[in-house]
Formats: sequence, structure tokens, C-alpha cells
Amino acid sequence: MKRYKIGFLTSFDPLDKRKLSGVTYHLLRAVQRNLGDVEILGPMRTRRLLSGVLNRIGKKFKKPYNLDHSFYLASRYAGYFNNKLRGKDYDFILAPRSSTEIALLKTKIPVLYYSDTTFASLYNYYEWFSGFMPLSVWEGNKIEKMAQKRSTWTVFTSQWAAESAINVYKTPSEKVFVVPFGPNLDVVPDKTTLLMNKQPDICQLLFLGVEWERKGGNIAFDTLKHLKINGLKCNLTVVGCVPPADVSDEDLHVIPFINKNNVDEYIRFEQLLLQSHFLILPTRAECFGVVFCEASAFGVPSITTDTGGIAGAVKNNVNGYRLPLLATGCDYAELIIELFNNYEEKYIPLARSSRDYFDDSLSWDKVTLQLRQIVEQTFSIGDK
Repeated sequence: MKRYKIGFLTSFDPLDKRKLSGVTYHLLRAVQRNLGDVEILGPMRTRRLLSGVLNRIGKKFKKPYNLDHSFYLASRYAGYFNNKLRGKDYDFILAPRSSTEIALLKTKIPVLYYSDTTFASLYNYYEWFSGFMPLSVWEGNKIEKMAQKRSTWTVFTSQWAAESAINVYKTPSEKVFVVPFGPNLDVVPDKTTLLMNKQPDICQLLFLGVEWERKGGNIAFDTLKHLKINGLKCNLTVVGCVPPADVSDEDLHVIPFINKNNVDEYIRFEQLLLQSHFLILPTRAECFGVVFCEASAFGVPSITTDTGGIAGAVKNNVNGYRLPLLATGCDYAELIIELFNNYEEKYIPLARSSRDYFDDSLSWDKVTLQLRQIVEQTFSIGDK
């Protein structure tokens, strides 16, 4: 297969695993393996320059100003990246989660914009991305529209985000594609050994998330209580946050933080996934959810919510289930009991199909193969 010359455009450092849930780091590595020779065009550190001033502006007007989607930052990015692109002859530019970075970009090189959301689908969906001053909302939507117009290909991780691009920003459907993100994993376990670590006598639930409320922690805890009331032996391990003080149970275990960049802690993270039967994440809002890819890689079905872009990562009866947003802990418990009490007939096939779905669709190698097909289809049309 042809190896392309690619400019990897992001204001973040893509070599830093901590940025953007590891998406840019693992995407970069997969692109280097499967697409071509990559030149990193960032990072550019500018956010701190105006943060103090903009915070004072927000306080004055009683509503926050969103610097990340501002014309000031877009112009700074344009100046920086236009200079970096001068004299380059890349086949295309890959710009993950970089709408502001490419909105004012001036180049004839094709651009592939790859994201899990649009400004419109994110605004007032996440609590922290809400209530901006009117100027900031106008700028954010304008920058998103310009970024999509500037792109040769606009690729989103879910149909939810893709429909926002088509319906809100009027981006032609023929240039909008859906390709998931992959997992934040350095090594994917061998599939033949995955079920060996799972014991059918106690149902092991895993909750992974840094935001207890947004990720539906109270519903997950309520699920644990309903499972126990119904006689199912189980426990719930919470990783990444500390539940409120009144959330306590002898079968609830809390690991406040795991640093996957630390070898020993990463091994612990792997062991948790290997031993778990379900990832339970009744999240209230989610653009995609890389954690669902990680669970699938370990043959762990995800029990989650049908909201936002989660459908891009979790397929019902394939690698888990998406329940309605109004589903209660009792609803989650009933589903888990139905699956776990029919261990050989229902749980084991679901665990196996979770890993199969990862291999077929959610691995970074399969992701970059889909990106290659998108690029080559356009290039071949151009050649004709």
C-alpha cells in the first residue's frame, strides 16, 4: 500500500499520552504504521497568554468566554501553522480535534478533520460547555463551520456528530464520514486468554470515570444495591474518582486514580479489565467514550446510556447495551442479572462478540484502514 506524506496538525503535543484521553498519541502511532510518513506540526502553546484577561471578561459579563473556539486563537493558530506549512508538499493534513486550528488555515493541501463532536452538538450538552456569552457562541459556531468548509474530509466518531455537521453546518453529506476512535492502550491482550481470568461465581462490575456525577456514578451504585437485593453476588470497583461520602458498601471498592503511564499502575489497570465482567457507565453526557473501546479490547461488555455519540462505540447485543437516559439502577440490574445468570448461553457470547467487534471496528489499525479508504476514494476520483 502507498505510504503517504502526512502533516499531523494539532496544537497539543501528540507524543503526550495524557492529552485528549491518549487519542492523538495512539492515532499518530497507527498512522505511522499504516498510512505513511508523518511530520508533527505542533504543539503550539498559546492558551495561557489570554486566560487571565478572558476570565476577567467573563466575570464582568456574568457569562464565560470560550477561548478554545475564539477568532483570536484561530488567527494565532493560522499564523503559526501557515508558517509551518510553507514549502511543504504533504499528500494531506490530518487534523484531529482541531477545528480552531484549521478554521483560518490557508493551504492547498487537502485536510482531513477528525473529531468526536461539533461545537453545536457539544454546546449546552456538557455542563462545563454551557452558558457562554452570545459572542462566544457565535464565534464557536462560525469557527466550526469554517473548519468543516476548509476540510476535504470531515470525519466524526458517531452518526450523532455527523448529523450535526450535515444539519446544523450544512456540510455536504458526501464529505462527511463516520469512523470511531480507538483505545488508549499500548498493548491489546491476546483474545484466546481473555475469558480465563473471569470467574462466574461473583459478578465483577467496573466503573471507569473521573466525573462521578456526569458518568452516572449514583446509578451504578444503585445498580450494585439492586443486584445484591436480588441475590446476585457482585462487587463494584470505581476507578478514577472518589464517590460522595454517603456512598458506601462493603462490596464497593474505590481506586481514586490510575496512571496508565506508570508501568505498575498500567498492569493493575489491565488486571481490573481482565477480571471484570461488565463496564457499567450510565453516563449523562458523552461524545464518544474511548473507555468503551478499551473494555471491548478485553472482552468486557459495556452497559451504558443511549446518549450523545456512544452509539459510535457501543452496539446493542454486540459489545454491550445502551439503555435509555431515564433508566434506573433497577433497570441496569435486571439486564445484568439476565445476562450473568445465563452465563454460558448469554454472557460468554456477548463477551466474545465484544472482542470480535473491537478487532473488526475499534482497533486503531482498523480505524486507520478506514481513513485510508476515505482518502484513497477521493484521490482516485481526482485521478480520473
